[in-house]
Amino acid sequence: MTSVPEPWMQRLREGAFPPVGKTVVAVAVLGVLGLAGVALELSHGGVGGFGDGRSTRSFLLPWVLLVAAVALAIGTARYRRRDRAAVERARAWQVRPRLFLPAHVNLRGDLAAFGIPSRRRDRPTLWTVDEVGLHAWTPARAEPVAEVRWADLHDVEPDERRTITGQSAWSLAVVAGAGRLGMIARPALGSPLGASARKQDDLLRAVRSLRHELQHAPQARGSSLA
Repeated sequence: MTSVPEPWMQRLREGAFPPVGKTVVAVAVLGVLGLAGVALELSHGGVGGFGDGRSTRSFLLPWVLLVAAVALAIGTARYRRRDRAAVERARAWQVRPRLFLPAHVNLRGDLAAFGIPSRRRDRPTLWTVDEVGLHAWTPARAEPVAEVRWADLHDVEPDERRTITGQSAWSLAVVAGAGRLGMIARPALGSPLGASARKQDDLLRAVRSLRHELQHAPQARGSSLA
């Protein structure tokens, strides 16, 4: 496997969770700035800030910061709980993971062709890379909800999406015999944030490298699902 000497990638290799200290600081900073901004606006009459576009933006900014702080706190708690359960499922299974690949549930493609449930709450938030191929996990099931064997995998490639603001955002796409499945990788277990374009590229190269290593290994096996 290609060496990427960065702590975040090493944690994904080991299935380790990052410390929550930075997230706590980020939530605190966003919350304090938001509360300070709201208090300042209210002390100046609040609603008077809707006179023009600039003042409207300055009025909304503190509220946006508060919403971001709450969303980050809730998202981190939710993903850490789901990822921890999914990691335990993957570790207890018959094949040892070589890389843990957390992802968002907003997948793009023919989910049914990959055996992935259509309901968002039932979709996997964790993929693992092992000697068989790629496996998708949820906290509720002891076995993978989906499997893409190395023999069926054509490639893992970049996938371009459009954000709410219309800007390009890069993610990963699994191209297999069943079709094309796009996913937004996350840079750490327990994180609600999507990986940056650079980290998406690092993950893409890591999966490709593992595929080359494991697909041609003497012990490579076929499907491990019943």
